[in-house]
Amino acid sequence: MGDDGRSWHWHEYPVGLGGEVARTGVRTLVAFLIGLASAFVLMMIGGILAEEHLFNDPGLEHAIDDLSRMSAGMIMAFALAAWAAFALATFLRELTTSRALVKAAARGASRYEVPSPEQIVAVTREPATQLTIFGWGNAAMAGILGIIGLGIAVAEGDSSDDVLLFWLLIGYAALMALLGFAGPKWLTPAHERRQALIAANWSSSDEAAAWKRSFRSPGKQRLLYVTPAERLLFAAAVLLVLGFVALQASVTMRCGTAPRPGAQCDEVTYNSFIERLLAGGLVVFAVLLPLAALLAVAGVLVDWRRRRAERAELLAKLAEPRAGRPAEDLLAHHAQRRMHPLALVGAALSGVGLVFGVSAYMVGEGKGLGSEDVFAVYREESLLVVAVSAGLFAAALVGNGIANVRGRELRNELMRRWPTRPAWSAGEDGQVLRAKRGPALHGPRYVKVGKNAGSN
Repeated sequence: MGDDGRSWHWHEYPVGLGGEVARTGVRTLVAFLIGLASAFVLMMIGGILAEEHLFNDPGLEHAIDDLSRMSAGMIMAFALAAWAAFALATFLRELTTSRALVKAAARGASRYEVPSPEQIVAVTREPATQLTIFGWGNAAMAGILGIIGLGIAVAEGDSSDDVLLFWLLIGYAALMALLGFAGPKWLTPAHERRQALIAANWSSSDEAAAWKRSFRSPGKQRLLYVTPAERLLFAAAVLLVLGFVALQASVTMRCGTAPRPGAQCDEVTYNSFIERLLAGGLVVFAVLLPLAALLAVAGVLVDWRRRRAERAELLAKLAEPRAGRPAEDLLAHHAQRRMHPLALVGAALSGVGLVFGVSAYMVGEGKGLGSEDVFAVYREESLLVVAVSAGLFAAALVGNGIANVRGRELRNELMRRWPTRPAWSAGEDGQVLRAKRGPALHGPRYVKVGKNAGSN
């Protein structure tokens, strides 16, 4: 291989099973959090409808209200668990990447195969940022609750069980504070030592030569048309907004003034046409919500089929030595790891299913504020929903990991032949990771580019 600038190229190195699990775990957990947010919206809607007696069935309204209250606690519990898992997976992603590149360098990896910008980002940024935020955030919340609760319990002479609970909260806060302290104190220095070993194998000139090829590549050709998938997702968003507007109007326009807490509103009567519209608000919402969900799922499926066709097109172009450079948007999408559309849907649905499945089971077991007689007969069905939801999450995790592993060869071929610069944007501080803009192994972690600057 010659020493000219065009011989250097980016290369994605394998990171092992642990690294793949960590990477797909980060994206799957983000989709799971989207599902939790959707469950929160559904919980709020159900609670509002029950509170306003729009079901015209007191028994059903009471059951939905009890389920919504239990769901609120489940959402917080699952969100905390997902936050912890996300922080851990993020740390493991950076750790496994740096260790994989250290091993590659030790085995004599070619200096012409420079690690991809995505992997250099993982090597150069602080590995335990999310763990640190999680640790200090939990330490603050648990510590405040524990100290205040312990003070009240001791002052009022509460039972030893209450005192023990608050001591456990304080102990948890101390443990989380240790986790927050460990990130910058121990984990980041070890990460920086691994970065130094990686930098010893790939010099600044090696990085610059690989980046130089991407700067030489034309970057103006883009896909400007609106895809069918984007149309479907836009239509789903419009229907969802219209449904919420209809529901909100049917609830709020009944009140002449905002009611005080615990008081009933003064109902307002309109002409027959407006009354029919308000009466149909719940029906409109009930129709538009599932329709919007179906359009959103259809959009994801159409996008999946489109991406499959694009991959086939790219493989055909790679097999043709004289083929022209594909559109930049196409290259940018397929040259990087992505969340598989079907995995995104599965992980999001798992979040919704787990919240309401566990909530219904807990209420049926008598752990809620009532309505256990209503949900007790559905305990087996609730457990089935929980099992299916857990299976969806596992399938999303495994499926997305397999898709990304199988796509590594294509990503490497695209980076070798048609390198594409990664997108980046600066925040309010005007700083961005150097690895997103150019060589970064031998320089400071961040570079000043200006407030709200971006690559586009």
